[in-house]
Amino acid sequence: MEVIYVNESNRHLCLAESEPSAIALGFFDGVHLGHQQVINEAIKIADEKQLQLACMSFFPHPKEVLKRDKKKIQYLMPMIAKQRILKKLGVQKFYIVEFDQDFASLTPEKFVQKYLLDFGVKYAVAGFDFTYGQFGEGNMDRIKADSNHIIEGIKVKKVEINGEKISSTLIRKLISTGKMDIVHRYLGEHYQIKGQVFSNKKSVEIVPSPYYLLPPPGVYEVIVSKGDETDKQVVLVTQDATKIISPAHSKRILENQEEIHISWLKRLSPGSFTFLEQQPKHNLMNKPVITSGLL
Repeated sequence: MEVIYVNESNRHLCLAESEPSAIALGFFDGVHLGHQQVINEAIKIADEKQLQLACMSFFPHPKEVLKRDKKKIQYLMPMIAKQRILKKLGVQKFYIVEFDQDFASLTPEKFVQKYLLDFGVKYAVAGFDFTYGQFGEGNMDRIKADSNHIIEGIKVKKVEINGEKISSTLIRKLISTGKMDIVHRYLGEHYQIKGQVFSNKKSVEIVPSPYYLLPPPGVYEVIVSKGDETDKQVVLVTQDATKIISPAHSKRILENQEEIHISWLKRLSPGSFTFLEQQPKHNLMNKPVITSGLL
């Protein structure tokens, strides 16, 4: 998959290499099942029409640029993790457009001209609630008119589970409340973070990479992986650190300074695990900690 970072200053350089395409549009944080429905629809059209399959996302999050308050935007994953999933789904070209005040000020017609028509888009696919252009005035019902009837807009219906819309906002809420056992129903896989290991004789600490969301303080069953190696462990999340304390024999996968992945399976009862008795009580009272024993 070719990844292209686009902004106003280099946009013209991307045009020479553009090809007729079907493009999936959206922020795609988490690339959940609703997002995958959009991408699969673009795949279907690209195959039928013999077009290149492209995807366009934006960074930073529009709310981060347009917000009036100072509240930090929580992301489910960094861009590199998003790229991994999109490549797996079959996307051939991934445009990451810089979202700034100038971009946000484009009229819907200007956005369509400069970032879709100029890029060779023939079919644009997005969710039912996708908007574009200044004040979000553009939507999938008017994209054909905004492109002088050159681009066909395909609006994907709302994807629901038990009557609830699958959304990044919902998934963030589930993670923030520790409901890790049902997150996979919406993502299509268990929520995963990446971090770096810092070990000593008594414990192993993991520093998460930026743009991942941690669950609240508590005990969780997880899968720790590095390459082809995996360990199922119990971990304790506290708020003063992200820490995994493991028996010495489990450190084969937790080598100092190396990067690992943690897949979150479910939240457990703290009283079930004796290793928690060894933790200072303030760890459970301050900020979230991950303490773990091998299952």
